[in-house]
Amino acid sequence: MNKFTPNDPALEYTGRIDFENIARPMFIWAGSNVKTRFTGSSISVTLRNIPFNCDTHFGVLVDGVFKKIFFKETDEDELYTLAENLPVGEHTFELIKTMAGQEYFELCALETDGELLNPDSEYKLNIEVYGDSVSAGEVVEALYYEGQTDPEGHANKFDNAYFAYPQILGRMLNARVHDIAQGGIALFDGTGWFCAENLTGMESVYDKLAYTPYYTRKTWDFSRFTPDFVIFAIGQNDNHPDPDCIKRPDYRRKWKDKYIEILQDLMGKYPDARFILTLTVLNHEAVWDEVLDEVCTEVNSERVLRFKFSRNAAATCGHPRATEQAEMAAELAEFIRSKQ
Repeated sequence: MNKFTPNDPALEYTGRIDFENIARPMFIWAGSNVKTRFTGSSISVTLRNIPFNCDTHFGVLVDGVFKKIFFKETDEDELYTLAENLPVGEHTFELIKTMAGQEYFELCALETDGELLNPDSEYKLNIEVYGDSVSAGEVVEALYYEGQTDPEGHANKFDNAYFAYPQILGRMLNARVHDIAQGGIALFDGTGWFCAENLTGMESVYDKLAYTPYYTRKTWDFSRFTPDFVIFAIGQNDNHPDPDCIKRPDYRRKWKDKYIEILQDLMGKYPDARFILTLTVLNHEAVWDEVLDEVCTEVNSERVLRFKFSRNAAATCGHPRATEQAEMAAELAEFIRSKQ
């Protein structure tokens, strides 16, 4: 077996990944991934899981075939054999973070009986997505629950960022995707559902590399990734704990001001990008779409676009499943193509 370190030049990374320790890069945000090609008949990885919850897992694609693997219940370095007895020739490999902030993990090594080859990826676009559990792919694998509430006791076992609309969109448009999404997150701290004991909002994490309150937070270097399109899909969880907050003029103004502040900060960081303001097909009150309409009007920039899915707010009372996520990705892909 030949053992390769994570800083091998044949490895191609995508996502907000922490390279402070280049020998053990840490995968943090949903959908973050590393790709390569290899020769040989087998491939394995050594990973260290840092779980903040139960039922944690990662994904792997060998020659385009996806497999989800649950982490062993340990915080030690663990070897995972991903494929064996492969035919002679070149093969493709991708390791993907399937979850959001329920865990982080470190890549420690890759092993194969062959050699690594540069993946030679040629992307047409860069896309960044800011969102919540829908954008992170929570409960997408609860198939046959389309249009229904989530199955009881699902925990994290049905989560999979690979089948969330940002990653599907990336495959449709041949785009690199940074998925800055976290289940339960709202705009403001103290609202939404993310980190119930210390409710944390997008205002505190949109500019972070490591972002959960359970781990040392780190600031993201925005020069490391420049998107062509930014999708901002926040507003789904913002009615908690006060369902009527947005109906009060003072709070509505406060919410819009913070949204616009973050939007304009990102516009300054990405002067050539276009921004798509949207919500999702998950049920929500129409007032939140009205507020996004107002934000778009107030910003009044050709770079800021308003988008609504054909089944906006009406497709499901549970998390969108893989089929519904694919529907969303297809509509967004058509919209983005029309703006290129």
